[in-house]
Amino acid sequence: MGNGVKIILTAEGATASETLGSTVAGFISALPDNYMPPFISNFYFKVENKKGIAKKAPYGLSKVEAALLDFGIPREDIVIASPYELDRFIGDNTRILGIYVMDPLGLSFGSGITYWILKLANLPYKGIPYISRSFLNILINKTLLKHRKHIKILVGGPATWQLTDTGYNKKLGIDVVYEGEFESIGPKVVFDLINGANVPSIVYGGPAPLDKIPIIRTPANGGLVEVTRGCGRGCSFCTPTLSGMIKSLPFEGHIEKEIKINIEKGGSKDITLHSEEFFRYGAKGIDPDPEKVLNLVKKSYKLVKSYGDDYTISTDFTTAAVVLESPKMVQEVGEYINEGGRWTYIEMGIETGSPRLLKKLMPGKVLPFKPENYQEVVEQGIGILNDNRWIVVGTIILNLPGEKDDDILKDLELLDKLKKLRVITFPLPFIPMGALRHRDFTILDKLLENPLRGEFIREALIKALSESKRSLNLAVDKMYNPIIKSLILNIGNYIMDFVINRYKNYSTTYIEKTREMIENEETFNKNLIESIT
Repeated sequence: MGNGVKIILTAEGATASETLGSTVAGFISALPDNYMPPFISNFYFKVENKKGIAKKAPYGLSKVEAALLDFGIPREDIVIASPYELDRFIGDNTRILGIYVMDPLGLSFGSGITYWILKLANLPYKGIPYISRSFLNILINKTLLKHRKHIKILVGGPATWQLTDTGYNKKLGIDVVYEGEFESIGPKVVFDLINGANVPSIVYGGPAPLDKIPIIRTPANGGLVEVTRGCGRGCSFCTPTLSGMIKSLPFEGHIEKEIKINIEKGGSKDITLHSEEFFRYGAKGIDPDPEKVLNLVKKSYKLVKSYGDDYTISTDFTTAAVVLESPKMVQEVGEYINEGGRWTYIEMGIETGSPRLLKKLMPGKVLPFKPENYQEVVEQGIGILNDNRWIVVGTIILNLPGEKDDDILKDLELLDKLKKLRVITFPLPFIPMGALRHRDFTILDKLLENPLRGEFIREALIKALSESKRSLNLAVDKMYNPIIKSLILNIGNYIMDFVINRYKNYSTTYIEKTREMIENEETFNKNLIESIT
């Protein structure tokens, strides 16, 4: 575009893509790049665009664009570009390349789970996660390198800790890493960079007030619409904790507008009402406000149905405690979201089966119930969600600070209680985030080598993959092309069967004897350096 656009916004290729219409299917971006040759990745992670301008974007990136426009930066000075089409927009006038990241170095929980999946199936793991490769590919773009002297690289998103905690922000030549909610001081940071002011290499932005949260202009991948921000339960390792108490956005004048943008401009037929804890929409404290939740659902349902009977609404996150506290509300909401026998996914951070760790690290997780009853709260909460046609994606964290063998025994005890429920039990390696992130780090191979933890990972993954196979049709349901949908469904079923059978033949003795490293620090550094040279 002439001599270049002043501010270019983009994301890792795997993050920028809507993965053929199903954001859930984007999970395979955590596979190492030796499983993702170009002919597969270019097809699977295609970014729909018009002359290089993305038709949709990750929701966080759409919010960044909207915040900059509201700040007064001219429309012609900002573009959300496909990461594969950056050459169209980089030029002499370009001053900032903003990159939104979900897993720039392959250290996220998704990459950790994928390593365990491959490792336990005795499948090779070589290279780095494809999502990380797609980030590094931006940094080595030839046109960017040609104009690098007058372009500042600004990186933001939920995984910036990977860069700052490892020092790779400096090694990779990133000028500024922005951590926190962009709307708070992000636009001022961009303004300062454009005007040559000194900006620290790491900038921390606090929670943004409701009146500073803008309405997106570019439709969001997955038809995402934010309805709340923050949580307030106070888990010491969780990013939403940094946003403080839950804040609810108004339907009139905000949520309704983003729904319309996603449908009318983005072509989305399912709107995801995004929240860290959906059933607490409108709440002033820990306890839910059922009337406000139901009003939001009814208004959203009525609006999407005005576009056609086949338009639907979904949501994404909950806790077990709020479900058990107000089961009637959950039932009433389910009558709209899961109407006509429809099933949908909902995510739940189970985190631990140990009352001791719950008290120590996340005492608010179980409120208004007691930590001693948490296993029953989780079991009953998931049962209520299943009764109302939600399949739960439940995560349980290993390697939490202060974890002991007795805590893992509690995790195994909880896992046994969940066997008959429709829940995908993903074991997560502890991710160093929030207040605890500088105290500990996950060593994936050591967790597998430990007999007790290795056995928990294996059992949790057998349950997770078995339930994933059972509900695989939901994961591909939103894909645009019915032929591709059928193909991926068949391939997915085959792979699930293959991996599950390997797990069932896997022994604890093998776990004890297997001591290969995913990549020690030296090897990991070498791979990253080779990727950018």
